[in-house]
Amino acid sequence: MIKGRNDIPNYLDLVANLEEFGLSKYESMAYITLVSRGTLGASEIAYYSNLPRTKIYTTLKKLERKKLSTLSSQKPMIAAATPPNEAFGDIVTLHERRLASMHNILENLEKLRQEGKKSYEEKKYLILEPNIVVRKIEELILSSKSSIDLILDSWGQNVVFQCKSSIAAASKKGINIKMLLGIESLITDGISTMPDGVETRADTISGNILIFDYKKIIFIDSTNGKASLVMTADPFGSAYINLFHEKWKKGLRLNTGMLHGKVPKAALILSKMVESDLSQVLLDMSMKKDNDYTLLINKIEKLDSEELCQSVEEIINIVDYALRISYSGYLKYENQDNVLKLHFDSKDRSIVPWALIIVGYIKKFGNDAHIIYDDNELKSNTVYIKLLHPTVIQVAE
Repeated sequence: MIKGRNDIPNYLDLVANLEEFGLSKYESMAYITLVSRGTLGASEIAYYSNLPRTKIYTTLKKLERKKLSTLSSQKPMIAAATPPNEAFGDIVTLHERRLASMHNILENLEKLRQEGKKSYEEKKYLILEPNIVVRKIEELILSSKSSIDLILDSWGQNVVFQCKSSIAAASKKGINIKMLLGIESLITDGISTMPDGVETRADTISGNILIFDYKKIIFIDSTNGKASLVMTADPFGSAYINLFHEKWKKGLRLNTGMLHGKVPKAALILSKMVESDLSQVLLDMSMKKDNDYTLLINKIEKLDSEELCQSVEEIINIVDYALRISYSGYLKYENQDNVLKLHFDSKDRSIVPWALIIVGYIKKFGNDAHIIYDDNELKSNTVYIKLLHPTVIQVAE
């Protein structure tokens, strides 16, 4: 008989894995206890899973809403776990479908590579000289019926931004225009003057792909300015359409109104780290009682050694800019209380990684801090970071 969580092999790994399924740490611990021991009362679950008794009823109610357990109506409350295959089968199936889709993309890309070695007897492809690329793009923009999807590096931005008047006209017609730009090569002057109807995101990209109504695709070579036009959406083009959608889902949303003048490259790079590269470090920190902020800061500086912060003021400015660009938020220093107010309005992102990063840098520069949650403001995604030692922070407004 399993007596407690210490008897469960790889217990901490199981908790972390269940968090990837969308469960909180407490929910994961309670569910594992129910699976391993069967039907239990609320107090027994709290005992065997080492959960606070004040949290157990809320945790069990959340598991019930997620259809991961059933609760009796009698008192004391009795709970039983939904069988794992039944509880998570749909999620696993969804991921299997996504994996199959990714394999399909790889197969299509391999077909593309093989196709590139052949000469095309049919007039499906057209080579465009640099002097006519802009004119052809404007023609395709104005003739589009439903959608324009763009992946642009710095060269592609220079080319496409020459077509701003045509893009504005297409936007007024109701054409759905999506523009994915490389974080490392943002050209801010052109972005800030783009029509409001153009939805813009940023990611780490290379190359230029312009997709019109999913039927015609232009590829621009950044080394010589030449371009090729794909006249039909065969498997050659379909792979790139899928590639755009995959990268678009992962891209950072941009508030283009913030991108006039010099865009802080560090802010965008840090935002991308939070969305992808730092996830494992943050997960490891959540599993430890003593958070190792040094590990977090070292990871950030290893990922981009050119963007090292030299002061608390600098990291505050970088984080504030990142939140304003990508999350409709802000980071503000309140001098009278010696606290930082961290807020953003994104409903599908967590505020916690940003708070941990700020605390990590405060510790790095010789101070210390506590994260304070205000129950009244938590629903609006707001936390406060209290600096423990008196300091003077000069932050530009």
